[in-house]
Amino acid sequence: MLGYYNLCVAVPKTHPLAKKKRLEITDLYHERLLCVSDGDCLNIDDFRKDVQTLYPQIILEDAGYFYDLDTFNRCEEQGCLLLTLDVWDHIHPFLITLPVSWHYQMPYGLLYQKNPSKQVKACLKEIEKYYKDR
Repeated sequence: MLGYYNLCVAVPKTHPLAKKKRLEITDLYHERLLCVSDGDCLNIDDFRKDVQTLYPQIILEDAGYFYDLDTFNRCEEQGCLLLTLDVWDHIHPFLITLPVSWHYQMPYGLLYQKNPSKQVKACLKEIEKYYKDR
Protein backbone atom coordinates (compact mmCIF):
# COMPACT_ATOMS: atom_id res chain seq x y z
CA MET A 1 0.00 0.00 0.00
CA LEU A 2 1.29 3.43 -0.93
CA GLY A 3 -1.37 5.67 0.58
CA TYR A 4 -5.04 6.59 0.75
CA TYR A 5 -7.53 8.59 -1.29
CA ASN A 6 -10.54 10.22 0.34
CA LEU A 7 -14.00 9.08 -0.70
CA CYS A 8 -15.92 12.01 -2.15
CA VAL A 9 -19.18 12.54 -3.99
CA ALA A 10 -19.45 13.76 -7.57
CA VAL A 11 -22.56 15.78 -8.38
CA PRO A 12 -23.84 17.12 -11.71
CA LYS A 13 -23.01 20.81 -12.19
CA THR A 14 -26.75 21.51 -12.43
CA HIS A 15 -27.54 19.82 -9.09
CA PRO A 16 -28.34 22.14 -6.13
CA LEU A 17 -25.52 20.54 -4.10
CA ALA A 18 -22.98 21.64 -6.72
CA LYS A 19 -23.00 25.13 -5.15
CA LYS A 20 -21.52 23.80 -1.91
CA LYS A 21 -17.80 23.62 -1.14
CA ARG A 22 -18.19 20.62 1.19
CA LEU A 23 -21.03 18.21 1.82
CA GLU A 24 -22.44 16.95 5.09
CA ILE A 25 -23.77 13.42 5.19
CA THR A 26 -27.26 14.87 5.75
CA ASP A 27 -26.96 16.59 2.35
CA LEU A 28 -27.10 13.11 0.83
CA TYR A 29 -30.43 12.23 2.44
CA HIS A 30 -33.07 11.26 -0.16
CA GLU A 31 -30.45 11.42 -2.93
CA ARG A 32 -29.54 8.53 -5.22
CA LEU A 33 -25.88 7.67 -4.65
CA LEU A 34 -24.27 5.36 -7.21
CA CYS A 35 -21.39 3.18 -6.05
CA VAL A 36 -19.75 -0.10 -7.03
CA SER A 37 -21.88 -3.16 -6.39
CA ASP A 38 -21.89 -4.95 -3.06
CA GLY A 39 -19.13 -7.56 -2.95
CA ASP A 40 -16.91 -5.90 -5.56
CA CYS A 41 -14.67 -3.93 -3.18
CA LEU A 42 -14.18 -4.61 0.53
CA ASN A 43 -13.62 -0.94 1.42
CA ILE A 44 -16.78 0.12 -0.39
CA ASP A 45 -18.67 -2.79 1.19
CA ASP A 46 -17.83 -1.34 4.63
CA PHE A 47 -19.04 2.07 3.47
CA ARG A 48 -22.26 0.56 2.09
CA LYS A 49 -22.97 -1.29 5.35
CA ASP A 50 -22.48 1.90 7.35
CA VAL A 51 -24.79 3.87 5.07
CA GLN A 52 -27.47 1.18 5.10
CA THR A 53 -27.31 0.91 8.90
CA LEU A 54 -26.68 4.49 10.01
CA TYR A 55 -28.07 6.55 7.14
CA PRO A 56 -30.93 4.64 5.49
CA GLN A 57 -32.18 7.99 4.14
CA ILE A 58 -29.46 7.75 1.46
CA ILE A 59 -30.58 5.73 -1.57
CA LEU A 60 -27.69 3.48 -2.67
CA GLU A 61 -27.70 2.25 -6.25
CA ASP A 62 -25.30 -0.21 -7.84
CA ALA A 63 -23.18 1.18 -10.65
CA GLY A 64 -21.65 -2.19 -11.51
CA TYR A 65 -18.16 -3.54 -10.98
CA PHE A 66 -16.39 -0.44 -12.25
CA TYR A 67 -17.19 3.04 -13.46
CA ASP A 68 -17.06 3.80 -17.16
CA LEU A 69 -18.14 6.77 -19.26
CA ASP A 70 -21.74 5.54 -19.19
CA THR A 71 -21.68 5.69 -15.38
CA PHE A 72 -20.54 9.32 -15.35
CA ASN A 73 -23.00 10.26 -18.09
CA ARG A 74 -25.82 8.52 -16.18
CA CYS A 75 -25.15 10.73 -13.15
CA GLU A 76 -25.14 13.87 -15.24
CA GLU A 77 -28.27 12.94 -17.21
CA GLN A 78 -30.32 11.55 -14.30
CA GLY A 79 -29.16 14.01 -11.64
CA CYS A 80 -27.87 11.31 -9.30
CA LEU A 81 -24.69 11.42 -7.22
CA LEU A 82 -21.61 9.23 -7.54
CA LEU A 83 -19.27 7.91 -4.86
CA THR A 84 -15.80 8.73 -6.12
CA LEU A 85 -12.25 9.55 -5.04
CA ASP A 86 -10.66 12.94 -4.49
CA VAL A 87 -8.03 12.12 -7.11
CA TRP A 88 -10.81 11.94 -9.74
CA ASP A 89 -11.87 15.54 -9.20
CA HIS A 90 -11.88 16.37 -12.93
CA ILE A 91 -13.03 13.00 -14.27
CA HIS A 92 -16.03 14.36 -16.20
CA PRO A 93 -16.67 17.88 -17.53
CA PHE A 94 -20.24 18.02 -16.17
CA LEU A 95 -19.58 16.61 -12.69
CA ILE A 96 -18.11 18.36 -9.66
CA THR A 97 -16.30 16.28 -7.05
CA LEU A 98 -16.97 17.48 -3.51
CA PRO A 99 -15.43 16.41 -0.21
CA VAL A 100 -17.81 15.05 2.42
CA SER A 101 -17.52 15.47 6.19
CA TRP A 102 -16.71 11.82 6.84
CA HIS A 103 -13.53 9.78 7.24
CA TYR A 104 -13.94 7.13 4.55
CA GLN A 105 -10.82 6.43 2.53
CA MET A 106 -9.65 4.01 -0.14
CA PRO A 107 -6.12 2.55 0.00
CA TYR A 108 -4.04 2.41 -3.15
CA GLY A 109 -0.86 0.65 -4.11
CA LEU A 110 0.77 -1.62 -6.65
CA LEU A 111 -0.13 -5.13 -7.69
CA TYR A 112 2.59 -7.46 -8.87
CA GLN A 113 3.40 -11.16 -9.06
CA LYS A 114 4.34 -13.06 -5.93
CA ASN A 115 7.74 -13.76 -7.52
CA PRO A 116 8.43 -10.62 -9.57
CA SER A 117 11.03 -10.37 -12.30
CA LYS A 118 14.35 -8.57 -11.73
CA GLN A 119 13.04 -5.51 -13.56
CA VAL A 120 9.94 -5.34 -11.37
CA LYS A 121 12.05 -5.80 -8.22
CA ALA A 122 14.30 -2.94 -9.33
CA CYS A 123 11.28 -0.73 -9.95
CA LEU A 124 9.82 -1.62 -6.54
CA LYS A 125 13.12 -0.72 -4.85
CA GLU A 126 13.08 2.69 -6.52
CA ILE A 127 9.50 3.30 -5.41
CA GLU A 128 10.35 2.19 -1.87
CA LYS A 129 13.38 4.51 -1.85
CA TYR A 130 11.23 7.40 -3.07
CA TYR A 131 8.71 6.92 -0.27
CA LYS A 132 11.41 6.56 2.40
CA ASP A 133 13.00 9.85 1.30
CA ARG A 134 9.73 11.78 1.60
